[in-house]
Amino acid sequence: MNIVGTLFMAANQWLQVILITRLLGLYEVGLFSYFLALTGPLVLFARFSLSRLVPTQTKLSYDYAIFKQFRDITNYGFIFMSLAAVIFIDLTVYESICLFFFVLFKFYENKEEFIYTENISESRISFLALSKIYKSILTIILFTASIFIFDSLLMAMVSLLVSQVLIYYFYGLKFTFSPRKPVVKLNSGDFKKIFALGIGLSLVEVLSSLVSNVPRYMLEYFHSVETLGIFATIMYFALITNNIVFALNEGFIAGLAREARQNIRSFYRSFFKICGVFLILTAAGEIILILFGNDILVLVYGEEFMGYQREMLLLGVLLFFIVYTKLFEMALNVLNLYTPQVVMQAITFVTTIVLSIAVIIPFGLAGAFIVSISTHLLLLLGQITILMYHRKYKVSI
Repeated sequence: MNIVGTLFMAANQWLQVILITRLLGLYEVGLFSYFLALTGPLVLFARFSLSRLVPTQTKLSYDYAIFKQFRDITNYGFIFMSLAAVIFIDLTVYESICLFFFVLFKFYENKEEFIYTENISESRISFLALSKIYKSILTIILFTASIFIFDSLLMAMVSLLVSQVLIYYFYGLKFTFSPRKPVVKLNSGDFKKIFALGIGLSLVEVLSSLVSNVPRYMLEYFHSVETLGIFATIMYFALITNNIVFALNEGFIAGLAREARQNIRSFYRSFFKICGVFLILTAAGEIILILFGNDILVLVYGEEFMGYQREMLLLGVLLFFIVYTKLFEMALNVLNLYTPQVVMQAITFVTTIVLSIAVIIPFGLAGAFIVSISTHLLLLLGQITILMYHRKYKVSI
């Protein structure tokens, strides 16, 4: 059911890009992608990866209310940093207002995401599925109406905010485990302990986001917003794949964490079975992209996307690495191997910057795909190395 909900969410996000591309233009879809790239690292840091930390943590035993108070602090920090970006980034007044409403949308999305975290910890995956389905349907209706009626990116951003607020207050809050007025208050000592426990994983998420978004920054700065728009529309195939794998991981992670604590060999057997299933699915996807990649692109986005078969083939290679970096990331999180991931992501981040300067500036769109493939390959090799080292020396979890 959660996979169905995630497919609804993926279809929702994809429809947004399709509508913006076809009805508003490449500049607007490039701008939308730029908003996502700007806020992405801030969103991930504000969430502090509690959706992974809370179900797997074994060193602390806090009530959900404590974690929620921690999240509230980081979420208001997200608002502050995002508003600073709105003020200091070189945007027009209209674009700044669009970004402002997008930031508010992400603020409420962060609040709802913690309710997801609570339900993941309680293995109530059905709630996640239904919430995603309901939110997707509501967002599709309001977003589509705003685009057709107002023909405006601003109203599209407002519709995202309205949809998120409605689903949060009228559905999500009914399934929270945190009391409205918690009896136990978060103190400075608790904050420091949670911060110390989660900072490694949080930095992994932020660096991972930056690795994905540096090519977008480079395309926008050295080429054009329109080029970024083309890259973003094609990369939405990768985003959908990423979301599906992430949703499956949500269903696996709590069970794998229990299995790892009881029998590490059993955990590895289960994990590699999952990898085998994904290999079959990925191979089927690769065949479809090789045979029909450009036809799918033209069908979805229009005739102006004719001639990007090379980019679609590069996308197929990238999808393989996206799937397996997410799977191995899940395994490392289950084993609480956060610090090595920070080091690996830092190396990958520096590599991304160097490759972006060397490849994207002269080669543009194709260069952006080459950089993404190279950095995901480097990350996957690093993750495999960390996992092999863990197996050899039997690090405790």
